[in-house]
Amino acid sequence: MSCAAVRHQFENERKKGLTFEKALDIYREVDGSVAAHRVELAELKKADEPEAVKHLESHIAEGEKLLQEIRRMKLG
Repeated sequence: MSCAAVRHQFENERKKGLTFEKALDIYREVDGSVAAHRVELAELKKADEPEAVKHLESHIAEGEKLLQEIRRMKLG
């Protein structure tokens, strides 16, 4: 699932009442996606694909932003 789609899912879950388990599932999904994007990014840089690199870097940044947001959440 794309980072934008996961972000949408995260926001919907938050509105409904995000559980710790669901936040953890989303975190793991985004973390895996960002890791895969980083591998793909390295390949694109080697292939000298500047537009694709730029596009993928934006996806990575979006994913990292969501990961940070989940990390800052507090239970309570």
